[in-house]
Amino acid sequence: MSAAQPQARRRFPGLDPTVLQHPYDRAALNALQKLPGMDVIVRKFIELFPERVAYIQNVAQTVRVTKTQCPELYVQLQEACAILDMREPELYVAHNPLPNSWTSGHDHPYIVVTSGLLDLMNEDEILAVIGHELGHIKSGHMLYRTMALCITLLLTIVGDMTLGIGRLIGRSLEATLLEWYRKSEFTADRAALLVVQDPQVMLSLMMKFAGGTLFQRNQMNAQQFLKQADLYEEVDANILDRIYKTLLVVPVNHPLTIVRAREIINWSEASEYKDILDGRYAHVRAAPGSNGNTARGSSSTSPSSSTAGSGMVKCPHCGREQRNRRFCSICGGVIA
Repeated sequence: MSAAQPQARRRFPGLDPTVLQHPYDRAALNALQKLPGMDVIVRKFIELFPERVAYIQNVAQTVRVTKTQCPELYVQLQEACAILDMREPELYVAHNPLPNSWTSGHDHPYIVVTSGLLDLMNEDEILAVIGHELGHIKSGHMLYRTMALCITLLLTIVGDMTLGIGRLIGRSLEATLLEWYRKSEFTADRAALLVVQDPQVMLSLMMKFAGGTLFQRNQMNAQQFLKQADLYEEVDANILDRIYKTLLVVPVNHPLTIVRAREIINWSEASEYKDILDGRYAHVRAAPGSNGNTARGSSSTSPSSSTAGSGMVKCPHCGREQRNRRFCSICGGVIA
């Protein structure tokens, strides 16, 4: 199956980010937001780790993608944003031989892709990567994901300020936050699939992340890779095997690639995905001045947010809607 061509790809105006949310993401997020002391950690993170510093550092060491700088890559960014109905974040290319991408900034998010990724992936796979990172932004993941990358240092600082008590209390928070960090990847993968609208592109992307090389990329078989996913699922024959699999996941900050491949293929075959393609999905209200794209307040809502009447709480600080009633999941401001 060939990927849908740009002119044939469906677009999803007013797409509610909860449509993308994977059940694993939802469950992990609910557990995270119920932890005592989470509001304190969020406020302290925003106070101690100003994102402007990281942004300036990124600008100094990467190449920004624009209409005149890497224009083909910029067109892909425009296409992905149009499909997901969201504003265009800044996109940068970093010189790094490892194929990777990431998004930084909880208030002013920007995407970075590496030169290694651009060399290894084809055009459709690069589009999927951009869609994946946009999924994190649209789903409101950036505050918690940025915190997850700094949580060890943050808890050390809080522990020093509280004579070690904060560090002890923070151990469960750290584990729960990193667990959600991994699970949020499944949601972003769904956004990537909605952008490329071809599960085979997602499968080949995961395969290349798992073991792709520049010289053998045209000799790889995506269906054989999917059989590995089936084999991995079968390795649950006894309790010891399940323990081994759990220990394998705990130290990493992403789900195992083979698991991500199986999950996105399963979703591509589900009625939920087909309904979205047919235009049957939950919508959010477009804010004034959004010019046809979902306003940032809508597209950057919390991963647990939904339309009005479903427990939404408007933050008095940033004005964005989310579900947490104690503090804003997006800006960290105290609500109650």
